[in-house]
Amino acid sequence: MEQKYDKFYNSSLGKEDFKDIRLDTWPKDRVQAILAVGGVGETILDIGCGSGHLLYQFRHRFKKLVGLEYSQHRLEQAGVNLQDFCFIPIHGTAENLSAVESDSVDRIVSADTIEHIPDVYEAMGEMYRVLKPGGVMVMNTPNIAFIKKRVLLMIGRFPSTSQTNEGLGSDILFDGGHLHYFTFRSLRLLLERFGFKMVSKMGYGRFGAVHNFWPSLLSGGVQWVAIKNP
Repeated sequence: MEQKYDKFYNSSLGKEDFKDIRLDTWPKDRVQAILAVGGVGETILDIGCGSGHLLYQFRHRFKKLVGLEYSQHRLEQAGVNLQDFCFIPIHGTAENLSAVESDSVDRIVSADTIEHIPDVYEAMGEMYRVLKPGGVMVMNTPNIAFIKKRVLLMIGRFPSTSQTNEGLGSDILFDGGHLHYFTFRSLRLLLERFGFKMVSKMGYGRFGAVHNFWPSLLSGGVQWVAIKNP
């Protein structure tokens, strides 16, 4: 599976020209939604860091930028992009964060990654373990209950959340590697099962705050902020 992800994201290594994301309006995508929550501290962990774009946005807010990535190629790209900062790469899966000490991370961020993880129970337990007491988790994922997805299901089509043509848009990974599908309620229940205390939820998208009016129906993404009980 790792080889398929490497192939899916295949590109030559070279430093990408990342820009700072400015939040002048309501968040319009998953990265902006996480940045809107803010946060500062010693260590931040990005579950599924990809090429390091999200961690780059936090480079002045946290001293240590820890990135977990399943694809070795993507992790190497993150290393190139974050070479000027204290970037700590971890190659592996969220089910095993043994490289990270318990109670050592101030903040965990995860942008559209939980849906890729085979064992979400094991992964959530590990994320709770490595967070400091009072540490913050900001996680988002596609919303399978989004009105567009409901309409697709109503007319007899699979409401895929990554690839077109009912998830068959790529011949490498079905639906971009998505294995699970979440609603606001189901992600909340998963977080609560492992001891997280829920703080707030957010809907986001191209039409700004409109998506937060009735997020379970109008938001293409689910975002929750939660903390580890002190």
